[in-house]
Amino acid sequence: MAEKPHAPGTGRTKPGPTGAEQKNADSLRENGEGQAKPSVAPQKATPEHGSSHPARVQNASADKPSAGERDRKAAAEDHAQPGQFGVHGVQTKRDWPCLTLAEVQSVLAHYPSAPSAPSAPSAVRIVWHSMRPFSAAARVLVSPPDAVAEGDNRAHTFSQIAEHDVSLSQPEAAFILKRHHASLRTVAALEEEHAFMQHLAAKDVPVCLPVATRSGHTALAQGEWTYELFPPAPGQDDYRDVMSWKPYHSTAHARAAGQALGRLHLAASDYAAPSRGEGTVPAPQRQGTKTQAENASGKDDFSQGMAVPAGRPLTSSMNALGQSDLLPALRQWVKEQPGLAEQLAPHTWEDDVQAVLTPFHTVLRPLLPYIRSCWGHGDWHGSNLFWQKTEETKTEAKVSCILDFGMAERTCVPFDLAVALERSMIDWLDLSRSHGVVAYAQLEAFLQGYHATHPLGAVEWAQLVAFLPLVHVEFALSEIAYFGTLLQDHASADVAYTDYLLGHARWFAGPEGQALLDWLTRYAAHVSPATDAPASSASEHRPHA
Repeated sequence: MAEKPHAPGTGRTKPGPTGAEQKNADSLRENGEGQAKPSVAPQKATPEHGSSHPARVQNASADKPSAGERDRKAAAEDHAQPGQFGVHGVQTKRDWPCLTLAEVQSVLAHYPSAPSAPSAPSAVRIVWHSMRPFSAAARVLVSPPDAVAEGDNRAHTFSQIAEHDVSLSQPEAAFILKRHHASLRTVAALEEEHAFMQHLAAKDVPVCLPVATRSGHTALAQGEWTYELFPPAPGQDDYRDVMSWKPYHSTAHARAAGQALGRLHLAASDYAAPSRGEGTVPAPQRQGTKTQAENASGKDDFSQGMAVPAGRPLTSSMNALGQSDLLPALRQWVKEQPGLAEQLAPHTWEDDVQAVLTPFHTVLRPLLPYIRSCWGHGDWHGSNLFWQKTEETKTEAKVSCILDFGMAERTCVPFDLAVALERSMIDWLDLSRSHGVVAYAQLEAFLQGYHATHPLGAVEWAQLVAFLPLVHVEFALSEIAYFGTLLQDHASADVAYTDYLLGHARWFAGPEGQALLDWLTRYAAHVSPATDAPASSASEHRPHA
């Protein structure tokens, strides 16, 4: 969930730093997770206050404690729980318990790349706990057993760890360990994301690949938990003190982010994996037959008579949006989402869909037969990117690593591009402002960077404009089930329904949203003349408030 009522309900907002340690963001972002009720009770936590973070590393200049003191300190850290980002900022109550030292040691024993030492517990140290919801994550440092046996107490400040000054091989190795409840993410579910990342890495897209276990898997199941292990991401986390869903720092960053997304889409174009959770890609069905040109173009039809895949919870999907009749498709999709029908029962949700969402879907419908499906990132914004530091000039920027593929799914280029715009170009956290809600300068820079790398045709631009008011729909619905069913947090579920699912679409139907859609339509006409556009266009059918 976000910090204010109008914010997207993703739980990904990052309020300003609450202390020195808060300046050190995790190098891998949390994955959105889903539906089933866990057997582990939510945890009460102790918020961090200034420099008294429970997982703080001892400064190198301090006196070296004995081995026994180090062990007692490690045990105390297991019981100290930092807070969590929530609806109203940093909250003391955690949805998931923090990783413990014993747990980390047990997991690392399955990874040959991590020099864990079960016989020497002091070799492993937790130096930071993530405050993000949906799962638990920690940054751990692993010392070689011989170094610990010699009484070597190498310590590092949090600033050193955040800037990656800590050696990744000797004398200490750094890792990010993430834990998910098995009812939310299985090994198979995580390896869907990892396989896509591996495909991108083979195409020279900068991603941070997970570490393989001794069995060769990139995720590990232990009891009721599922784990994944990553090395630290290269580059700088320039957005660690910035709330998510905010604009980029500069037009240079926006342009670089657009270029990087364009390269990702190019690399993803030949990735043939099916939709998440599906054994096969659903076969297109269409009234009539495709033209010879359509068959040659590889266009996929999402518009007629297809079964609606359930997919995975909390991903950026268009399984129901891609059908020609939105409400019947949503009825079928909702039934497949554990707990969602029960959470929607108190609402007149079908009437709301017809009144608020269907007018936008009417604009999208004639464009659906022209969709070319491909995988997308699903959560593209500044906080999910690491940056290469440029000393020469501040007008240049480069993305050094792409993070957080937890919401990745097989959708299409215009949908994934619309997600990127919805995430960063509209200040959902402050819609009350009289002006400046849309970052038009950054929007233009982002699209310039993208178009220079991956030019779109007129039909794709029309799809982008039509998708933009709807890209949040399936994620918002899934989030309603997450909060209401899994966490029993009905207040947050109501916010996700009223302010996220319906509120975002209503904003697009209002004057500022309409102005944004008009701007995009004019920009598209400028960069890509409508030589291949279908008979109806978004501008002709756009709903108004």
